[in-house]
Amino acid sequence: MATNARDKLKNLTGTVPARCFGIDIPHPMVAEIAGRVGPELAVVDCEHGQIGPERAADMLRALDLTGTPALVRLGDAGAGRVKHALDAGAAGVMIPYVETVEEAHAAIRAFYTPPLGARGTATIVTRAGGFGADPDYVRDWNATGLLALQIESGRGLAAASEIAALPGADMLFFGPYDYATDRRLDPADSDAALMEAFRAMTVAANAAGKLSGAFPWPGIAPAALLAEGADLVAVASDPRGLMQGLRAGLDACPL
Repeated sequence: MATNARDKLKNLTGTVPARCFGIDIPHPMVAEIAGRVGPELAVVDCEHGQIGPERAADMLRALDLTGTPALVRLGDAGAGRVKHALDAGAAGVMIPYVETVEEAHAAIRAFYTPPLGARGTATIVTRAGGFGADPDYVRDWNATGLLALQIESGRGLAAASEIAALPGADMLFFGPYDYATDRRLDPADSDAALMEAFRAMTVAANAAGKLSGAFPWPGIAPAALLAEGADLVAVASDPRGLMQGLRAGLDACPL
């Protein structure tokens, strides 16, 4: 049983640091194909991908076929949205644009069962609890579920140390594009400023014994983020991979 955030991630992925794919195309076949490639983790993107709770559940089933654990990135920390994702069998959730301790508290309350949170459970009717076949699901959840909170603004970065110190906040995950927008930066021409922010977030996470993660940006590759101390990096997404693959096919056969 996991005793800290690092153990939680390692129990899911088998290794820390780890790599993840973002999955935005709302179809189980895409999720299964992504899982077959072999990432340590997948993130089903219900924030920007047009993925509702029923389709997310189907995509989690498809990822299960490949042995790929998955987080679900939600549009917010609403208790109903968190509960839908977890009841569908997600190993955890990612909450975007967390800026305050109060917002982090709300996510923790929705994510964990008592005494740490207030998540309701009905395992006899949910996939997460094996429709009643897993009697230990509720007992074990707080020690196994992974909660990632995204730092995507100057305000969020200023509160990162306080957020990371909260029991149950397992990972701070840097969102460079929204951070750049908030700070009026061009992500294609702001490597130094974005790296400075990522490093500051990582210091805050590590000081609290928590994990650090990030999406890459145009001038910084995922491997560089690993070298800077990231525990989880996004290395690819299905829309981008599809675009690159199709473009390569055309480029390989010019007219």
